[in-house]
Amino acid sequence: MRGQALLLLALCTMAEAGAQPRIEMSLAPAWDGWSRPGRTTEVEIQLRSGAATQAILQVSAGRETVHAPLDLEAGRMQRLHVAVGSAERVTATLTIDGQLRERREIGIAQSESPLLGVAVASGVATGLEGFNAIRLELGDLPHDASAYSSVDALVLDAASLGALDQRQLGALISHAAACGRIALVDADPGARGVLEAAAGCGGAMLVSAATGEEAAARLQATLAVPSTPPAALSGLRDLAPPQLDAWQRVVLVIAAYLGAAALAATFSSSAWVIVSLPALATLVAYGVLQLSQATPHLLVWAEAGPTARVAQYRAWQRVSAPARGRARVPVLTQLGSVRPCSGGELRFVFDAALGRAESAEIDARLFQPITLCYSGSFPVMRAVAIDASAGDTLRVRNAGSLAWPTGTLVGRGVVYELPALGPGESATLRAHGEHGATEAATRAAISRIPFEGHAAIWPLELASVADAPVDSSAWLLVPVPPS
Repeated sequence: MRGQALLLLALCTMAEAGAQPRIEMSLAPAWDGWSRPGRTTEVEIQLRSGAATQAILQVSAGRETVHAPLDLEAGRMQRLHVAVGSAERVTATLTIDGQLRERREIGIAQSESPLLGVAVASGVATGLEGFNAIRLELGDLPHDASAYSSVDALVLDAASLGALDQRQLGALISHAAACGRIALVDADPGARGVLEAAAGCGGAMLVSAATGEEAAARLQATLAVPSTPPAALSGLRDLAPPQLDAWQRVVLVIAAYLGAAALAATFSSSAWVIVSLPALATLVAYGVLQLSQATPHLLVWAEAGPTARVAQYRAWQRVSAPARGRARVPVLTQLGSVRPCSGGELRFVFDAALGRAESAEIDARLFQPITLCYSGSFPVMRAVAIDASAGDTLRVRNAGSLAWPTGTLVGRGVVYELPALGPGESATLRAHGEHGATEAATRAAISRIPFEGHAAIWPLELASVADAPVDSSAWLLVPVPPS
């Protein structure tokens, strides 16, 4: 009898095991497992299921989590490339029908020295003094541009460029546009031309050479080129005023309650009315906060060097939680790489088919501000030339090949209205005060340039950003070289 029971138990166990599909799962970090504290890296997850099934993949790095619903096909290898914060430990779990099936964990080495990514043919000696060099395999580059923040410089050859897929090439182009330090060794002229056309900072950070030693020397020379730190939200506070819409709703509810309480105390002596009124007001306030939608705000601040062909931007998407509980914020996919702005707990919902996050979720407190940070670049050509030798006036000329719209010119604490000018056209400007850009925008522009310098600032249209909030503002700042 006991033997029959053991046999039955074994058969049940085998049947249960047969009902669960066999899963193969691996987790690998970018940059050979290296990064730097506070940066962003990327991990590659490979999955194969023995049978078609639905699963939940969750990647955790510090207080950041990526949640990805998956439809696994039988026998088909699925690869996902997920950008995460460079925490010391990154964990990936796979859940099927609520049961944990697989778990993988890797470590990310935190380098105190600058990192140099080297993707060149074996045997080519390349290095920079003071840098920790990382040897990369052919085609082993990130798919998300934000993951390039892990390294401080990069050396590539023709074979490595040719091995990149479309997403990897797009991420590399975005990195070049963001003034990434890149050296190309004996690169194909076509590929080199694409990167040179997209390179930010006037191409000063992109160098080419015939040998690895020459590339290292030219890359070393770029370290002497000063780089302007990207604008931070803390420096643009006036352009991002506090969101008070939820507080205004609460004030209205409280005012209505006080009015109703005064009327009840004046015209009613019923104890039931006096006691029930606060409870009713509490329910109304709770319902107003739960049903109301917080007003999102988008701030975009872009900067382009003189005669540059691309501008780099930072964007901040902000919303206040209307109630306590899980708040969900849609990701604006046209704005490039999205990252959490602070170190709080945040969960990205990842679309595996598109290879990007579609929304962000946070367990928020009432009125808690939620902010998502974006970065990227876009093509632009604004070439401004000025002559400041005419006393109280400025002579300004459009030295580029494209017309520009009405804007504002700032410099030496003075604000000028900048008229729309076509290529080669010029105008004489007189100082007059705050016109064109808002007062907050001019103050932000002045804070971003030396006192003796000048800069032009224009408002930007966000029509190309789908689902951009109505309450949005965007600006382009172009420093003007001294005449």
